[in-house]
Amino acid sequence: MGPPSPSILRFARSGPEAFASNSAYGRGFFEPGAYSVALKRCESGHDLAQKLADMFDERAQLELNYANQLRAWSSKWQHELTKSQEYGTNKTVWEQAARTGDQVAEVHSTLSSSLSESLIPNLRQWRKEHYEKGLLQYKKTKEFEKEFIDAQKSWSKLLEKISECKTAYYSACKTAKSANDAEHLASTEQRKKLADKAEVARRDVGFTKTKYQQAINEAMEQRPRYESAMQEVFQRTQEFERKRLDFFRTTYDEYAKLLETATINNSILQKMNYDYTASKATHNPQEDLAWWDQTYGTQTNSRWPEYEECRD
Repeated sequence: MGPPSPSILRFARSGPEAFASNSAYGRGFFEPGAYSVALKRCESGHDLAQKLADMFDERAQLELNYANQLRAWSSKWQHELTKSQEYGTNKTVWEQAARTGDQVAEVHSTLSSSLSESLIPNLRQWRKEHYEKGLLQYKKTKEFEKEFIDAQKSWSKLLEKISECKTAYYSACKTAKSANDAEHLASTEQRKKLADKAEVARRDVGFTKTKYQQAINEAMEQRPRYESAMQEVFQRTQEFERKRLDFFRTTYDEYAKLLETATINNSILQKMNYDYTASKATHNPQEDLAWWDQTYGTQTNSRWPEYEECRD
């Protein structure tokens, strides 16, 4: 596996620090249970869609409130002028200044209506369709979890077997060392009996070592099949996440169009829209998914079982 690309490193630096608190953070994807971070991503997709909808809803309310306040301000001061003693061209300019409230209010009112009537309902409907709730989890998360468990079942059993064989081997080594030491320190009368005991212990070392090595070899044989099974499920989680990122991109595009419509004749708001559009152009689901795979997925460095010689 080669070094990550500069874009991957850039996203790693600016990635979601919240995931660092996940128990799978820093672990190789193929290690037991490390797939939980992919399940958490699936679960959080619903909440992120909700947050995006809430953000735009809050913006719509702010725009509407500001538009209403501007209209109230404009109406108040136009009414004040009708009662005033002001006259001539000075009154004309003053009245026009008061009317600007209505004009600017129209910009904000249009944006509020567009957000509330199209963008926000579409976002909420999409969230509802893609995140069907089960008893405890979203059904899609439960589906992925079952697939990961099935893919990892035999591998987990093999890891338990390796752990047991390793423990037995190390225990036999310890017993053999104690038996050898006892034999060397024993008196002549005891040495024959202890020599037999030490020989049995040494044979046990050989037996347990062979079993341990065989378990490691079995893991080496099963690893490609296990990796393939896990990668298949992981790719399904990637595709599910891609749908969310693609829909968010579509939402960003719709928002950009709403901003453009509302701000087309305003140079200050046009600059705001230009900056936002430039930022939107950097949106790249494939790069996001590649960073995810590099940081949490199949490209992470997993700890594979290796034979470890017993040390006295």
